[in-house]
Amino acid sequence: MFEVIGSYVINIFNILGSYSLFCSRVLKRVFSKELKMSRVTEQMYKVGAQSFVITAITLTFVGMVFSSQVTKEFLRMGAAKIIGGIVGFAIWRELGPLLTAVVVAARVGAAISSEIAAMKVTEQLDALKSMALDPYSYLYAPRFIALVCMLPLLIIFADFIGFMAGMLIYVVVYNGNSVAYFVSAAHMLDATDILAGVLIKGPLFGAVIALTATFVGSRTKSGSQGIGMSATLAVVASLIILFILNFFVSFLVF
Repeated sequence: MFEVIGSYVINIFNILGSYSLFCSRVLKRVFSKELKMSRVTEQMYKVGAQSFVITAITLTFVGMVFSSQVTKEFLRMGAAKIIGGIVGFAIWRELGPLLTAVVVAARVGAAISSEIAAMKVTEQLDALKSMALDPYSYLYAPRFIALVCMLPLLIIFADFIGFMAGMLIYVVVYNGNSVAYFVSAAHMLDATDILAGVLIKGPLFGAVIALTATFVGSRTKSGSQGIGMSATLAVVASLIILFILNFFVSFLVF
């Protein structure tokens, strides 16, 4: 029993050590002269523009259902004046940044991991090294920069869309006052509530998704089955880290 537990613990620390070294190497390559901006802009398009529609759809319905539930209960308590502020708190602080990161992790993280895994299995990573191309500068760093830069922008759009979707339900379904909705949000929210999710959570979440997806993909060892396992592991690991990180950031900032 002790041997099994000990080997399991040692394996966890080996993975954490490898992940730390991998992250440090990627961060160093961000400032490398070998990094090409054309590859960064290509990844920005894939991460940002191609993720906008699914993010908008997700936050639209999340904002609508949250506003619907909140409005029902607050109207019973006679607290309709603070509905806009409550929806704003939920969307701008938590739901917008976190669900945007979840959507990007599921869509982009899985794609990055499976792409890197396929290159690993087919020995394309070794081919890059043989041509004097550093995979960290050529593959990993551009994806890292793209996610760190584009996720905050996606969060801005997601927050706005979710907040406005909540107002739509409040006004159309429950005959609320749109002016009161905005006034409530303006009085209850401050700059920290709005900017923390964009400027703190956005880059951190983007870094987690990029580093986890590329790390998992680069460690793929088996064949085609390993590619699917890497994509699944990248998404699961990213989501676990995102939820843990979100708690600590929210606890410290708010």
